[in-house]
Amino acid sequence: MDSRDWEILKLIDEEKSLTKTAQRLYISQPSLTYRLNKLEKEFNVTLLNRYSNGVTFTPQGEYILAYAVEMLERFEHVKKTVQNFSEAVSGKVRIGVSTVYAKYRLAHILKEYTEHFPEVDVTLHTGSSTLELPRMLRNGEVDLIVKRGDMEWNECKHVIFKEPKGIITSKSICLDTLLSEPWIQDQSTAITESDKLFFQWWEERYGETPAPRVIEVNSIEACLEMISQGLGWTFLPKIHVRNKKNLSFYPLVWENGVPIIQPTMLLYREQLLKNPAVKKFIDYILMDCSDN
Repeated sequence: MDSRDWEILKLIDEEKSLTKTAQRLYISQPSLTYRLNKLEKEFNVTLLNRYSNGVTFTPQGEYILAYAVEMLERFEHVKKTVQNFSEAVSGKVRIGVSTVYAKYRLAHILKEYTEHFPEVDVTLHTGSSTLELPRMLRNGEVDLIVKRGDMEWNECKHVIFKEPKGIITSKSICLDTLLSEPWIQDQSTAITESDKLFFQWWEERYGETPAPRVIEVNSIEACLEMISQGLGWTFLPKIHVRNKKNLSFYPLVWENGVPIIQPTMLLYREQLLKNPAVKKFIDYILMDCSDN
């Protein structure tokens, strides 16, 4: 049993559903079930009661869950304590991030970093992953960027997480009649690889170039609001349906069964690892990546 198992048990307790837990972990339900089966064999007990509408913990499972929650709290305390053993860090960190990453993943990283290193001056820039962030990095306007999607870069580059891409809609979906409904596009995604990927997928599936009706809006929030009102659909990563129960996500896969994936990348110049403030911030991002 390790920290990943502790997190799995905690999420199952929150969701009361193996399907929802697997979705939050970005793994398949069979993979989750396999890991639970290994835990049950390790302790020689049944951890869960399984019902048609969800799961609950058995008494043995409740006891192990309490241990897992306690260990997660102790583990976080140990990480913070060890990080504070290091010498005081000061200076500046200039960060460029996509608006999506800033919205969903960055806040808790910044909070922990600034609490541990209050003498560091952090400057945050948000922008387009296609145009603004690469320009900022190449021109030396920021020390590092976190962007949606890959780019050509000859220095340090990490994939910090991946997520499936697919159709987001508020209606039942029929792919054969999908183009009868408008494609609601955020203007920023209209200039990325997103539309190209969808066109490639459609051509692979149907052998012809799609001709969708496109409605452009000025933000992803406006895009999702229009979809929630039943005005069309969009093609975006799954992260955009988080906490939106009125929207459904349908992942798309290539003909060979490989899902269409959206990577999020961390990029910087190697020489900046000599700057303790920047190095520490990079470590925090990579640590968050390893925990997910």
